[in-house]
Amino acid sequence: AHGVAPGRIRACRELSAGMDIEARVGGVWHFAGRVLEIHPSMGLFWAESPAGERRIIEFEEYEVHRRASGPAAA
Repeated sequence: AHGVAPGRIRACRELSAGMDIEARVGGVWHFAGRVLEIHPSMGLFWAESPAGERRIIEFEEYEVHRRASGPAAA
């Protein structure tokens, strides 16, 4: 299996349900989880952490990054 390279996500259209993301503010890590629901008209999405915490992530507030997946992400 090959992994997905990490990178900045700037809009809902770049997301898909099940994608692993992290949210940062000023480059500081705030949240990591998996995309659940995407709401492009509002510029936000729901994500859930591995511990089961659900959070709304807004593009105006957070820098969103794709997390690396695959063996290197362990």
